[in-house]
Formats: sequence, structure tokens, C-alpha cells
Amino acid sequence: MTDQPRAVAPALRDGTTSGDGLTSGDGTTSAVEQVLRILPLGLLALGLAFSVALRGLIVRDTEMPLILALTGVLVAYRLPLALGRVDLRIRRIGFWLGVPVTLALIVLSPLYGLYAFLAYIEGPVLFRGWQAWASLVVGAALSALSQMGGPRSGFASLGIYLLFLAANLLIAGLMGVLEMRRVRNIGILQRTVRDLRAAEERNALLQEQLLTQAREAGVQDERARLSREIHDTVAQSLVGIITQLEAAEDTADAAEHRARIRRAADTAHDALGEARRAVRALASPRLDSDTLPVALGDLVAQVRGSTGLDARFVLDGSPVPGRWDAGLLRVCQEALTNVARHAAATRVTVTLTYQPDEVRLDIRDDGRGFDPAAPTVGNGLRGMRQRIGELGGSLDLEIAGGCTVSAAVPR
Repeated sequence: MTDQPRAVAPALRDGTTSGDGLTSGDGTTSAVEQVLRILPLGLLALGLAFSVALRGLIVRDTEMPLILALTGVLVAYRLPLALGRVDLRIRRIGFWLGVPVTLALIVLSPLYGLYAFLAYIEGPVLFRGWQAWASLVVGAALSALSQMGGPRSGFASLGIYLLFLAANLLIAGLMGVLEMRRVRNIGILQRTVRDLRAAEERNALLQEQLLTQAREAGVQDERARLSREIHDTVAQSLVGIITQLEAAEDTADAAEHRARIRRAADTAHDALGEARRAVRALASPRLDSDTLPVALGDLVAQVRGSTGLDARFVLDGSPVPGRWDAGLLRVCQEALTNVARHAAATRVTVTLTYQPDEVRLDIRDDGRGFDPAAPTVGNGLRGMRQRIGELGGSLDLEIAGGCTVSAAVPR
């Protein structure tokens, strides 16, 4: 009768449909759909074959040319539908134009009732509302006529025809309801697929945005880390060099003058090593071959020699190397630099404590303290807090009778 069943409901709304009428949501065609694509042509071929085989019995020989011509008309309509895309409006027109052709074939050969059965499948897909039910009634009427043997059959009568028609109408109603429900469910599934694909696209876009933000955040973190490294190494060493040179310039004692110059040179060599190491791995050369307690002891000794402070280092517990070594060393460097520059202290004590659950570093001086909000001090404190925060620890500052900087990191 008409084109193959259409499973893609949205196409019925936009006015176009594929030739097979059963493309899946991703545009592919299943094996079952390919069978249904050629089913109408197969039913026409079957009706023609039976008619040829039974000519002289059910089909009159003189009517075979007309049967061939009418079959050719339906094949000419069906072939483009099986091979390509056809506008939905043309398919609907073709459905109704095919009704009288199919009726004529059933009158000439009731065996073409097999082809009329397609109306049960196609009607609910091509049409909506009363037109869909009208197509089912037409299919039932044609099927009943063929089942009766045609109007020229010896069993043909109005009563028998109405009996067959009632049975076919019942079948048509059931199949129509099932087909409409199937098409509706497929439409729901396709909308769900579209929504899922849209959600996937949004998720992909969001993931790309998150990756971009993560990269940008990584760049900012790396810049901040480089800033801290420069501040903790080169800047602090330059402060020490300047301090020694200024002190050497102010002293009249030749031996002390030479000692100050030598300390400045030693500090410059250390700064060069720090700078080179920072470029290579941004880690302290003091930790290349020494443990953290040894590196802290050397640092305290250097401060004691360069500033004249009564600087002491105290170790409490058994040293255990860990990921916190470089961070605690940098914190100690920054804290001692602040003591030398701002505290006006006479004594400073660095205590490294290894506890079962954490490692603590305390730097305590007896100076006047300092303003944490001062720009030169604030940057150092921010750097220390960031370093300890990256290790999952905390940094506390206590200013009372001097200043105490306490850093604790979990083991």
C-alpha cells in the first residue's frame, strides 16, 4: 500500500523522512530495518508470483497484462522509497493514490491482499489523529475483500464481507494502538538520546573549561612558587651581602673588615649555588647531601657569624627525612632573615621537633617583634604560609616578648 513503517517520530513533524523509514537515532540501519525497507517490494513480487502460478484458476489469463501494469505502478512508487529520501507529503499522497491501485489488483487477484496488510503498519506512522484511523480502516477493508476471495468469488456476499471486515477492524485497532505506542516510545527515546548528547557536549565543554582553569591556576602557582624561591634564596643572600658590606665599610679594624668581606664573598658563593640550583630543580643545595637538621644547623651558624646574633639550633627527637625538608628549610631562612632585618634581637633559637604525628619548627627571638602587615614582611609570611599549606600543615605567628614563628606539618 504505502511506504515502510517509520520509527523516527521527529521526522513526521519536520516534514522529511528516510526511504527506509526505520533509521535509528544515530542514522544507522539495522538488519531488521533493511528487511522492512524491501518488504513492500517483496510482497508485490510474491503477489505477482502467486497470480502467475494460479492464472486460469483464480486469475484470468486475459487480465495478466493489466495486473503486470498495476504492479509496475506500485513498484515505480516503492523503488525510490527503498533507495533514498522522499518528502513526507509525497509519501502521504502516495498512500492514498495507492489505495485504488491496490483495490484494482485485489479485484483482479485476491492474492495481492498480502500487500494491503502494510496499511496496518504504515498508517499510524504516516498520519496522526483521524487520518491514521482512516488509513487503518482502508487497510481492513482491502484485507477483508482479499480474504473473501475478491468480489468475483463464489463465496462473495455482503454478510461474509462484513464478517471479515469486523475481524480486520479489530486487528487494525490493536495494531494501530501498538504501532502508535511504539512510535511514541521511540520518539521519547530519541529525545532522551538528544538530551544525553547535549549533556555530554556540555560536560565536555565544562571539562575543557576546567582543564583550562587548572592550567591557568598551575601557571599562577608556578609563578608564585618561583617568586618564593627567588625571595627565599637570592633576595635573602643579597640582604646578607649588603649587611656585611655595610658593616665592613663602617668598621676601622682591618681584621674585622677583611672578615666582613670574606663573609660577604662566602654568602655570594652560597647565593650563586642557590640560584643555579633554583634554576635546575628549585630546591636547596644544603639538602643535596645533608639532612634537614644539618642544613638548619649550618644556616643558624651562618646567621650567627654574619649578624653577631646569639643563634642556636636545638634538635628534639629522631630525624626522619621527608617531603617537608625543603619547605621547613625555606621557612627557617625567611624567619631568620626577618629576625636579622626587623627584630633588633640579640638571641634567636631554632628548634626542630620530630613528633609521632608531625614535624615542628619553631624560630623564637627576643626582639621587638615586627608588623606582619608591612609589605617586606608580609610577602615573606605569605610565602611561608603557602609553603607549609602545600605540605598540609599550618604556620602560626606569636608576637609577645619577642616573636615566635611555628610551623607544623603532618608526617
